[in-house]
Amino acid sequence: MVGAVWKQDNRGKGIYVDHETAASEEENEDNYVEDESLGNWADLPDLVIERIFSYLSNEKRYYGSLVCRRWYQAFHLPYVWSTFVLEDRVLSRRRFNYHLGWQYTLDHYRAQIFLYKTAKNIRTLIFAPMLNFFNLFEVMNMLSQFSERYPGSLDNIHTLKFTFNCDMAFRTENAIYGTGGQLLQALKNLMSFLPGLTSLELTNLLLDSSEALYLLDDVCYTRCLNLHSLTLINCTKVPCRLLHPGAFLRLHSLRISPQTLSFDLLWLISSTKLKHLHIIQNAYTESCYSIEPKAWSDLNRKNPAIRVHLKSMGKTKREIVWQERAPVSSVLYNSRYSKVSMSSILTIVDLYRDRLKVYGHLGLPRFHTSNSFQNRIDMSLITLVRECPNLNTLVIRERISTATLILLVSSANCQRLHRLYVRRNALLLRADWPRSLEWTEDYFTWLKTTSRSYESTQVEVSQKLKQPDWQALSDQQFKILKVNVEIDSI
Repeated sequence: MVGAVWKQDNRGKGIYVDHETAASEEENEDNYVEDESLGNWADLPDLVIERIFSYLSNEKRYYGSLVCRRWYQAFHLPYVWSTFVLEDRVLSRRRFNYHLGWQYTLDHYRAQIFLYKTAKNIRTLIFAPMLNFFNLFEVMNMLSQFSERYPGSLDNIHTLKFTFNCDMAFRTENAIYGTGGQLLQALKNLMSFLPGLTSLELTNLLLDSSEALYLLDDVCYTRCLNLHSLTLINCTKVPCRLLHPGAFLRLHSLRISPQTLSFDLLWLISSTKLKHLHIIQNAYTESCYSIEPKAWSDLNRKNPAIRVHLKSMGKTKREIVWQERAPVSSVLYNSRYSKVSMSSILTIVDLYRDRLKVYGHLGLPRFHTSNSFQNRIDMSLITLVRECPNLNTLVIRERISTATLILLVSSANCQRLHRLYVRRNALLLRADWPRSLEWTEDYFTWLKTTSRSYESTQVEVSQKLKQPDWQALSDQQFKILKVNVEIDSI
């Protein structure tokens, strides 16, 4: 026990230290040798290691830092913390409540240490849907106070994504809640402390009309020339005319719900340099009417370079709100319950025949599809491809036959079709098309022969698309498939 002393740790608490034990630990650190039997993963360059760590969650990053010294150093690299996701239990600790038991509450001490060390490295700040609204309120207030106390600490954040957890009901209930009050004020205060903001995304706020009208006042006043991307999905519960998006003069991409579109907003947008207007619906989007056709005609005349993208996502079963005379270049469904119907195809052909470039259904379906030719979507897809000459991207997830796939790529109007995605498990090995009067006997015989083999069908599709490596996608590949409509619609 000779040589033992008391000292204070970082929190000011007294700890007992034995000098002999401390000396032995220092010797072990000096004699530490990496275990090379597991490979040379510790010798990866910093650029590679920090890129790998950036894809991990906060918990996995911590476990990775315990592997070796090299990975511990990579844990503190700047790019690792360029994207920070705030969830329910991040920066929190357990505390016992006499009424509710053990609850996770914000740990202010650890949160301040984390912000002091990594706040300047954060470029993208994401608020995931959280169940504990009090923790969400405390985190936003702490970020605002930290930026006020240490000016410039949050200046590097250029992207803010905030998604409100509006669905708090059980399976037997139907209750949707919106934000507002002090929580909304905390969000507005946080946005005012982000001077470098260029991309803003607010999802499912479900505000009242009186609160939504003043939501982006401060952002418009300070960053009307800096914001390039704006997302306002379900900003209000009911239809409400918002004019804030039209005040950002250098806005390049706008994602908005149909209930917040109006004639006045389209008139303001027509005077900006907006290139892509995404109209997005999900399960929380209320029913609304389409905009007057005259407004779309004026928008197309003043800003001919703009492209409108219609998209349905989430668990919604409603059809897309069609906008007459709108310059629509893509129609995408990212809902597991959406189906291809002849009525929707005819509507698309009637309204957007000359401009449509992207059409498809993403994700795996959660409904039964028939094997019968009369109940399948083969005829609908053939109609779409033949009537839309500018179509270049087509995503098919429902059941079709191999003969239909060959007819799709063999159509005279599909010369611009370069991206064709088909589910392998939804491709039926059949030639059940009746003979058309336009087909010769030799062509009909060739069609039946080719469509009876998956290999022959793949070779034929590859030749028509001029893509030697084309093949149908598995369910795992189709599930993670993403389509960038801003690039594919060019």
